[in-house]
Amino acid sequence: MRIFHRDTVIAQANFSGNPLDAAWTSEFQPNNARVENGNLVLKLQKGNTINKFGNKPGFGATVSSTRWMLYGTVSARIKSGSIGRGVVSSFIFHSFLTGDEIDYEWVGRNVTEVQSNYYWRTPANMDPKDIDYSHSRHQEIGTQHAQEYQTYTIEWLPDRLTWFINGKVIRTLLRSEVNGTKYPDTPSQIQFSIWDGGLSDPETREWAGGPTAWDDGQPAYEMMVDWVDVKCHSPVDPNAWPPKDVGFQDFVNPLAKDLSSPLAKEAIVLGDNAPRFSTLENGGLHWGRFNGGGKSLVVNRSPLPKWNQVCR
Repeated sequence: MRIFHRDTVIAQANFSGNPLDAAWTSEFQPNNARVENGNLVLKLQKGNTINKFGNKPGFGATVSSTRWMLYGTVSARIKSGSIGRGVVSSFIFHSFLTGDEIDYEWVGRNVTEVQSNYYWRTPANMDPKDIDYSHSRHQEIGTQHAQEYQTYTIEWLPDRLTWFINGKVIRTLLRSEVNGTKYPDTPSQIQFSIWDGGLSDPETREWAGGPTAWDDGQPAYEMMVDWVDVKCHSPVDPNAWPPKDVGFQDFVNPLAKDLSSPLAKEAIVLGDNAPRFSTLENGGLHWGRFNGGGKSLVVNRSPLPKWNQVCR
């Protein structure tokens, strides 16, 4: 079990790339994540920037593990921040490299329900019309998820996915049910987040319960995580860094046309090719290699070890 304390969570901008320096990073500035009385607290506060839909969505928080995992069991004791319409809280496994994702999500439209979900190969640049949203399932908790802590568990194995609440199975997905193919199977980070879905696009707004209730005198919404427990499917030495057998294969973002493209810097997955180690901008440690005769630079923004080196 991992109890949060001040030094375990740092701003992404201050992260060196070495996971021995911190277990978690807060992704955005201003930093709306903090550790208070041993709890991780993620805050969604009223925003001032107008988005493309003509709204001023709240500014939330996302906290990500600095190590990646492929298969394992993660439990977290959580109170959501979704006490009002439009507010979305989440506990997920996510790969920004491929778009694979495994979810628990709470939305303010139903304060006694949690949603389980998964996505396969839905990268950030994918057209929303091409995303399969059909895998979501709804589960009544029997109490308000923002008022009482519950323990939520995701067991992610090569052949099945299982979601638990307080030790009770609420859903199982067998890999064989999706023909063994459209199943999340790339290394992912553990993430907690709170965000404003009510002032987003119309489809997200409807799913989240309608426009976020900023006019009801609510200055902020807070999600709380009491603790996290991580068990790797096949754990090994937790302190080896960088591991001796790090490897990569090319994952070329089709929009990365040249070395200067920022999209080229977020396109690495694991494989067996020998890496090239380098220190890049902002003092971060990066693993990378050239692809396609130098036409595209494929570099990840932080070191990414083989999956069996990920958990600690």
